[in-house]
Amino acid sequence: MNRDGVKKIIKIGTFMIVTSVVIVYIYFSFRDYASGPEIFINEPVNGSLISTSTVTVKGRAQHIQNITLNNKPILIDKDGNFTETLLLFPGYNVSVISANDKFKRTTEYKLELVYQDKE
Repeated sequence: MNRDGVKKIIKIGTFMIVTSVVIVYIYFSFRDYASGPEIFINEPVNGSLISTSTVTVKGRAQHIQNITLNNKPILIDKDGNFTETLLLFPGYNVSVISANDKFKRTTEYKLELVYQDKE
């Protein structure tokens, strides 16, 4: 193998390595954003039986631009955590937490709770 052949192999190999590194970097940088907005509720557990008329909803949202609880905006901290208080009616209650991202993709989480007074 001559000197020109070795140079050509080194150039092609270097190009392939750099291209692979760039592709892997792009994939890991944007894979979370490609999945869209996500909502995680820590408490209360969906379907819970609640014995008080108010309940504190705690959760986390990722990759969002805005988030609402029953069509009312809620605030999140820099890590995406939120805490909101809900007033429950006697019986079955459904609250909808909705979030969208900057690409207008939307996700919803339906929190279903049953309020039963202690009486």
